[in-house]
Amino acid sequence: MTKLPILVVDDDESLTTMISAYLDAQGYDVTIINDGADALEAVSTGQYPIVITDIYVDRVTGIDILAKARVSRPDTAVILMTARGSVRTTVGAEELGAFDYLAKPFGLGVLLQVVRRAERSIVVTEPAAHAPAIEEFGEIIGSSAPMVDVFKNIARCSQSEETVLIAGETGVGKELVARAVHDNSRRSKKPFLPVEAGGVTGTLWESEVFGALRGAYTGSTQDRPGVLETAKGGTLFLDEIGEVPLDFQPKLLRFLESKEYRPVGAGTPRKADVRIIAATNRNLESMVGSGTFRQDLFYRLNVLRIDVPPLRERKDDIALLVQQFLRAAAKEASKKLWLEGGALEALQRHSWPGNVRELRNIILRLAVSTPPGPVSESDILRLLGTPGAGSPQDTLAGLERSQILRVLDEVGGNKTRAAEILGIQRRTLYKKLARFQRESTGHSSGPETPQSPPGPEL
Repeated sequence: MTKLPILVVDDDESLTTMISAYLDAQGYDVTIINDGADALEAVSTGQYPIVITDIYVDRVTGIDILAKARVSRPDTAVILMTARGSVRTTVGAEELGAFDYLAKPFGLGVLLQVVRRAERSIVVTEPAAHAPAIEEFGEIIGSSAPMVDVFKNIARCSQSEETVLIAGETGVGKELVARAVHDNSRRSKKPFLPVEAGGVTGTLWESEVFGALRGAYTGSTQDRPGVLETAKGGTLFLDEIGEVPLDFQPKLLRFLESKEYRPVGAGTPRKADVRIIAATNRNLESMVGSGTFRQDLFYRLNVLRIDVPPLRERKDDIALLVQQFLRAAAKEASKKLWLEGGALEALQRHSWPGNVRELRNIILRLAVSTPPGPVSESDILRLLGTPGAGSPQDTLAGLERSQILRVLDEVGGNKTRAAEILGIQRRTLYKKLARFQRESTGHSSGPETPQSPPGPEL
């Protein structure tokens, strides 16, 4: 890859000289400027795709240089450095599209990694995105066999007026499934009203669902419609139905069987044309056995059923989900982001206890916290809090090994440069490489014997 020219700006001449010498040794064409006004003039030409500048130069700030550079050349990667960071300057830098923000002092190896990432974000073309194989029923995405079954069940339930029970772990997308059933039913033009059962206090269930008339409670001066009234003609989605208290369950059952309900304080029952869809992440059958959920209510809810699989059972869909989430998140963050190398494989190896919701949140965090450009496997592992991929043996040692080998590959096997980038002594690097060799061949010869490095490297 062709090295891009770099502009380094700081009023500290010793610092710019040191950075310039280091980057020059890595093959970069570096220009130094120690005056803010001169820096503004230089970036206005648009000839520097990468700019490294201090936040506080003189009368001109790094934010000024960033703004000027982005106007002259929108794809300029501006790397800001400072020993006096503040919330105001950091927020300003983010809003103007700074590529990265380095706090002094920082290692030259760290700077080189940021420069290389900036270079890739400019030079490397983002891979063409492929449309998902299946994207139906609103926001639900999938092409795996388990999701095809879900889609079939959604279609069948949409043609019926019977109660639907949606079962699945937290984060699998049960509300999306309920919305898809509603949106594809004859009630699609009417309200879809979700109610989180766990968020309703036990004593308020009756007034929350059925409503209350004026005077039913001390201080109530007007009628209060319940969710049945609000959802009239449409669909009421009761999320986490297992949280409904036992004393309200028979009243809910009565409504399901007769479509009649009585607001608190009312003398006569009312009718409501509302379809009920319920969801649960709990085993209702076990709750029936333990006496915490009524058997007759369970049977009435379980007329039609959709079981939504956890993400670990539909890993073939992860690539499609990541593509969708990353495209939306990158657009929101005004960044170009794409996965490279083993990044997708790292996502597919994860167990995803929080399911699709967890995956989406990870991608959102990635878009906010990662500079533009390709996203590496190490970026993903960092966000997942996973030191290595795979078994418990793949801990910090596995991550260290992959990091060292990756850096060696990037510098063409030059161990002196690799040690410099990694921030370790060359002798230490040789000891680690010797250990990797013994581990890969299955040999162990007791305590490590320090090896002397060979002659100068070219």
